[in-house]
Amino acid sequence: MKLASLLSLVLTAGAVTVLATATAAQAAPGVTPPGVSLTLGPGQSADIAKHVETAPVPPKPDIVFLADTTGSMTGPIADVRANAASVMGQIAAAQPQARFGVAEYKDFEDSAPFTVRQDITADQAAVQAGIDQWVAGGGGDLPEDNLNALFQLANGAVHFRDGGTRIVVVFGDAPSHDPSLGHGLADTVAALNAAHIRVVAVDVGGMNAGGQAEAITSGTGGVYLPDVPADQVSAAILAGVQAIQVKVAPVVFDCDGNLALTFDPASKTVDSGATADFTEHVTVAGGAAPGTYTCKVDFQVDGVSQGAAFIQTLSVTVLTIAINDVVVDENAGNATFTVSLSGPATSPVSVHYATADGTATAGADYTAGSGTVTFTPGQTSRPVTVPVVNDAVDELDESFTVNLSAPAGAAIADGTGLGTIVDADRNGTFSCTAQVLRVGPLSSPAANPANVPCADDSKVLAQLTLDSGLIKVESKTLDANAALTPDNLDAAPAAGDNGTAKATVESVKITAGGVAPITIELGLIQATAKATCASGPGGLAPVLSGSSSIAYLKINGIAVTVGSAPLTVPLVVGSLKLNATTTTPTSVTQQAVVLDTLLTDVVISEARADIHGTAANPTGNPCRV
Repeated sequence: MKLASLLSLVLTAGAVTVLATATAAQAAPGVTPPGVSLTLGPGQSADIAKHVETAPVPPKPDIVFLADTTGSMTGPIADVRANAASVMGQIAAAQPQARFGVAEYKDFEDSAPFTVRQDITADQAAVQAGIDQWVAGGGGDLPEDNLNALFQLANGAVHFRDGGTRIVVVFGDAPSHDPSLGHGLADTVAALNAAHIRVVAVDVGGMNAGGQAEAITSGTGGVYLPDVPADQVSAAILAGVQAIQVKVAPVVFDCDGNLALTFDPASKTVDSGATADFTEHVTVAGGAAPGTYTCKVDFQVDGVSQGAAFIQTLSVTVLTIAINDVVVDENAGNATFTVSLSGPATSPVSVHYATADGTATAGADYTAGSGTVTFTPGQTSRPVTVPVVNDAVDELDESFTVNLSAPAGAAIADGTGLGTIVDADRNGTFSCTAQVLRVGPLSSPAANPANVPCADDSKVLAQLTLDSGLIKVESKTLDANAALTPDNLDAAPAAGDNGTAKATVESVKITAGGVAPITIELGLIQATAKATCASGPGGLAPVLSGSSSIAYLKINGIAVTVGSAPLTVPLVVGSLKLNATTTTPTSVTQQAVVLDTLLTDVVISEARADIHGTAANPTGNPCRV
């Protein structure tokens, strides 16, 4: 409280109501807030505003009432005597541990220049009895011997308690001799400071001559109140005690090693009853595991604990954020990651996320994204969804990442989520092609002539004659057909998926001239080649098959029995090979009829089916992904 405010209270509040008036709107002594709960991550910190309301009276006060009892002090002594009980009662109400003592001084020429009427005690009746022993008399010259009285009090004339606030309230109307019975101003101030005594000087007229009273109060951290009327000395005593400054300093104890606390300022000196403001800086150790850690702070006043109201309990919950890894098929639509908080928070927690290419490319394999994940109090998991692009290109499994950054309210324990896109495209494809008739370089149209990949196609002719000069082939109703099942291989492989080629002709007549003319007639010739996905012990695998059949055969008018079994018929012009199947690990070719001559070859009803890998899987097949 400023001096001007004190004087105003002394002059207007009445003799015994100063302390009550000063504390009417004051908050209860203690620290605010008394309890703090934070959610932080390892290595993170936070600042907390702390307000310490001090008591209107310094803690554990030992107060000695020291009166000038020379002849001119009748009025002030009467005021203090009449109001002493109220003064002590109000001080004790603010500080129940308050103790009081009584002493007086006169002039060195008087028979008793310094007398202790009551040693420090909690017995207020005894203190009142000591005050009642004050009798104004003696003196005569202007200076008195208050310096000697103060020196004696600083050197054991009364028994102050350890750990308390030692205050001497002196009131008078004259300065002191200097030196006073051998004790000068400097010696007295030094003795008071050595004894940790603060002086409140209530000047009822002339006490501060030469600045002596102010030198004593300022030198001891006390309070000087000038020009106090005789009937308001008791009110001034209350105001002066309240104006004694106290030092508030936070002392950390019972603190977990994962927490570090500092304060700005480290301590603060304020008037009794005023508020000491601090900024508490809390830091969590970088390696702190998830959990709850506590720390206590005792806001001591003048080095003395003031009890539970001045103790703050800090609770810090250390949370971490992590994101999982995800594996999805490329046809799944989305890759959904889970961002997890190690425990529920009491306030919102957030973290930024952003995708990044790995072997997968944004736009081609997935849709890039970024944003902020926020956990409301109580939530411990939040989804992050990344759309996955489903293409028809067989490729190796690819990956991208979702990276976390800029956490608020927690720390990142695992900030990289690996997204693996498992290729859902087949490791290969079918091929298929079919042709009904080929005579040397001459041929009928082929179904799916590109062969790779297999595709639905059909080539139908009513009749066709091919003449190479020496060999003439006449045919009717030709049908070359290629078919893929299913039509779209984007679907997952299944048993029965196949590529099929089929060549059929109703009738064929072959005429060869030369020295040994020959006529060959064949009816309903057909050949089929097929690559099919079939279930096996190791899962789906391709099965290659070929078959053909010939309804009838005549050579120069003579019927030859033939069906679907392989058969070779020797001829003068060469050989006639029937129902031939040629297979490799990846293909099957079915030829119903092959006329092999020195002049040229004739092939009737040829079908072929194959399996092929892809650039990513050269040895793959369409039955696997």
